[in-house]
Amino acid sequence: MVSSLPSDALRDPHRVLQDFFEESKDEGTDFPERVASYFANIYKDALNEIPVVDTHRPPEKFKDASLVTFRGMIQDTLPPTEMYLSKLSSGACGGWGITDESTSAAEFDYANLKECSVMWGVSVPGRSSWSSLEGVEVSAGSSRSSRPHKYPLHAEPHVGLQLKIYDTSKADSLKSTDVHDFVGILIRESLQVADMDPSAEPPVVPTLHVLYSTPVPATVIPRTFPYSPAPSSIEEVRTELISWLANEALGGDHFAAEYVLLCAIARVQSRHPPILPPSMTLSRFPAPPPSASASSSVPPLPTLHPALALIFPIVTSIPLTLPTINTTPFVPTSKDEDLLSGWLQLPRRTLCLLTESGLTAEGGVTERGLRNLHATQNMMKNQVLDYEFPFSSFGFETDVSFVVVAEGRRSTFFETSVNVPFVPRDGAQVGVEGLYKPASAIKLPEPEKLEAFRALVGGSMVGNAKVGEEAAEYIENDFVKERQASTMTADDLILRMQLARLLALSYHEPEVTIDIWKKTRVLELERKAREAAAGVKA
Repeated sequence: MVSSLPSDALRDPHRVLQDFFEESKDEGTDFPERVASYFANIYKDALNEIPVVDTHRPPEKFKDASLVTFRGMIQDTLPPTEMYLSKLSSGACGGWGITDESTSAAEFDYANLKECSVMWGVSVPGRSSWSSLEGVEVSAGSSRSSRPHKYPLHAEPHVGLQLKIYDTSKADSLKSTDVHDFVGILIRESLQVADMDPSAEPPVVPTLHVLYSTPVPATVIPRTFPYSPAPSSIEEVRTELISWLANEALGGDHFAAEYVLLCAIARVQSRHPPILPPSMTLSRFPAPPPSASASSSVPPLPTLHPALALIFPIVTSIPLTLPTINTTPFVPTSKDEDLLSGWLQLPRRTLCLLTESGLTAEGGVTERGLRNLHATQNMMKNQVLDYEFPFSSFGFETDVSFVVVAEGRRSTFFETSVNVPFVPRDGAQVGVEGLYKPASAIKLPEPEKLEAFRALVGGSMVGNAKVGEEAAEYIENDFVKERQASTMTADDLILRMQLARLLALSYHEPEVTIDIWKKTRVLELERKAREAAAGVKA
């Protein structure tokens, strides 16, 4: 017999909650934890039946007390906790938006006062449309939050919700930039603000009373490593992916496409010792055509961004114009007990594209701009982002990959792990328009091939590759020989080891073999030759 609970909860979630409360009166005091397990079990195989809150179906489209699901990033964990009456004077369940205004202070038992955590959640910044909660392609929506300063990507459509979490064991583990699927009851309520003027009327914001939540994988859609096809098929898919990326976004530069792939799949492997994602500069990249820049104060993004967004789950871009650098926040900052977001407050495994095409010779970088650039460089190098508070700052660990697109021989502002000068196919001049064409002009591979691309990079992002004993001995001897014959340093060896691991992962090989090391050496020697040809000094 099929249970009617999923449909009952959709019609009246408070009624189902009350019924469960009546059934659970004698089962201990951890009722919120049992609620989470109960509703998670109801929708174990029916999550897609719950309406989704997103930019297409913003909170205002739902009636009060609707059951919804929201895929969101925790932006702020600082709002004050809230006390609620867990049992009303009538004996009914309290919390999750259920109140009884007739209950006076003299009537309720203070033992029934419980605490819930309050947070602010936003749409996942940079989430690619194909990795939506419904698993279907969607176009960008137009919804704007009532608190836009809480969203990292300035001026972009998004949803922001106040989250009330009753299961304190779950709330204690939630951290800034964590991404979860939250299932709860949506109601418009007053915003919880610390130290608000008692005479001021608090704003009313959409509030999700969370029944349960589940963490979203770093790749958004779960991936496996190694990928299931035969090794020959993996190599074929990898070759086709690099060709497609090169031809659609990089003027046929397969070499640059390979380095972009390697740096894009990189993640934090270890903090101690530090094995962090290598950052990349794609230098000598042409500026957008004047016709494309004339219609907007912000220069157009290179086609590289929408192309990468077709295969990676979370991709963001920061346009490094002087106005952006000098006047917009890059780091989260607490002001009047409210955490304002910044460009760099991003979920783990985000691929961040920094574009320098909007820089001009006019004007300079202000003190605020210098702090923004320093924060970006620190995050790029150490994978730590400082959150600024009135009298202090605290570093939060990050896991974000960076690719800088620069017109000059190197990045104007940043030191990156690798510099790959852009060289169009066969050295010919590729039309600049082709490097800045819109997403709609990108030629898509067949759906099965596109999914294979996504599965390949997703698996590479979660895999691990160790160095075998035979390869380790070979690498040691190879380094000694190369150091004797050139200026190779220990830092060069560390970088080459990082790239060798990434190369192995891109082939879905769990081990760095001698063959992988040789391929890495060839790549790095060619990159150095490109730098020399472009006039880049070591």
